Amino acid sequence: MANSNGDNNINKIVITMANMLNYLNVSLYEGQFTYNHEQARLKINEIYDTVSKMPLLAPSLDVTAEFYNNVKYLKNVTDTDDPEYYQYMRELVNY
Repeated sequence: MANSNGDNNINKIVITMANMLNYLNVSLYEGQFTYNHEQARLKINEIYDTVSKMPLLAPSLDVTAEFYNNVKYLKNVTDTDDPEYYQYMRELVNY
């Protein structure tokens, strides 16, 4: 849906969420997932599925915080050497 260059018709935080999901898709060590990791990943997907249906609107702060907290929970099963990960996390926090 969105790329790192952005789209004037899509809210910036929705773009950040899409970028984070793309990053996680190639960086998660799913073989190391516990049940709680699986639940965090499901919640992230659920949140994005909801916010991407109305990409012009910013999600609430609560929804963004829930997305962030679930991504943060997955940190120990994510390859986080890439500076883009930290950039996306900062954007979520700053929002």
